Formats: sequence, structure tokens, C-alpha cells
Amino acid sequence: MKTNDVTGRYRDGEVGIAAELGRPGVGFRFRDLERVTVALAELGIEFEPENPVTVLLEPETGRIKYREILEERALSAIVEMKVKQEKAIEVLEALKKIAKEIDTVFSVDVICKCMDGSIPIKPVLDEAGFRARINGKTNVGLGRPLMP
Repeated sequence: MKTNDVTGRYRDGEVGIAAELGRPGVGFRFRDLERVTVALAELGIEFEPENPVTVLLEPETGRIKYREILEERALSAIVEMKVKQEKAIEVLEALKKIAKEIDTVFSVDVICKCMDGSIPIKPVLDEAGFRARINGKTNVGLGRPLMP
């Protein structure tokens, strides 16, 4: 997501959403990661194939393939997905619900392309009661796109 000006991964009308489990500095168990990914898979989202966490998952169910690691702890993991803007609030609501059911913390990232100096998803987030912090990251498009 941090290199979208080069990768073109997020296009107009698409929103990237990431849940950074265990951050800041708390850690997580893979069992909690699985609870999050199963809840998201039930919404029919597609996990970002270039994200290392996705390699651990059965993409259709969100279950972790390697059952022996469920009780292991790690410092952090980022679950990343891309959805149409219309589905973003549904995904954020699911994350809000699952946050109450797991034994760790997570940060949520919302990613989209700016259009004419504005953030298209911001009014949608505001209307749904999600407060977006203004100290986000903005790529200014200095990279050379690998795709149109």
C-alpha cells in the first residue's frame, strides 16, 4: 500500500483496508489473527496476495493452514485486503465487532487514491461514524507506475 504510486494496486473506486494486529508493541497470538481473517473471509473479501500473512491462509475460509502455530505469539502481523468503496464500511464494521472478541489490539489502515486533492473515502467514513486521523501517509505520485 505504501508504494501505490508505483504499483497501481489501488485504483479509482477501490479501498485498501489493513488490520495491524499486535501494534503498537503488544503482540498477538495466531489464533486471534485467524479469528480476524475468518470474519473477513465470511464477507467474501480477497486477501492481498502480495502480503506475507496471506501465504499462511486458506483464502476462501481465512483459516490458518498450519494449525500448530495457533498458540504461538508474534509482535505484529498485517492483514491486508482490497474492496470496492461500497463494501468498505461493511468490512470496517466487521473489524470493529471482532475487536471485542480477540485478546490483542490492532490498528486499522484505510487506503485509497486521492482525487482532485480530496480523499474520496473520507465522507463515507465520517457518515458511518468512523473517525479518520489526518496524520496519514500520502504518496505524491513521483514514482513511475508499472501499470496504467
